[in-house]
Amino acid sequence: MAFHTIHTAPGLNERDRARAHRSGPWAVASVHAPAELLCRAGFVEVTATDETEEFRSAARAWIDQWDRHRAALVELHGSTDFETRQQERRVQLQAIDDGLLQRSLLLGQRPPD
Repeated sequence: MAFHTIHTAPGLNERDRARAHRSGPWAVASVHAPAELLCRAGFVEVTATDETEEFRSAARAWIDQWDRHRAALVELHGSTDFETRQQERRVQLQAIDDGLLQRSLLLGQRPPD
């Protein structure tokens, strides 16, 4: 099994964890680390590679490109939807910059039968 996931940074206090949950996708609400969840599901040789810097770069580029193509995207999505999406992206980027959200590549193997 291999996948990327966005998750809360370890060791957050309750206030920062709540902010991370509000700032990230719904899966961020888990209180367990992604690697722990894979182990609980029976996977072995679980590894997690931090890819937060790539996440930050992609989030910033997404915002920049939407701003660059604002007119066409407003025409396509409408002004309200465009502004809502951009605000959500900015909130998420700020949470990444503040160390609340991370992105990891998770790898795990099913144990041999």
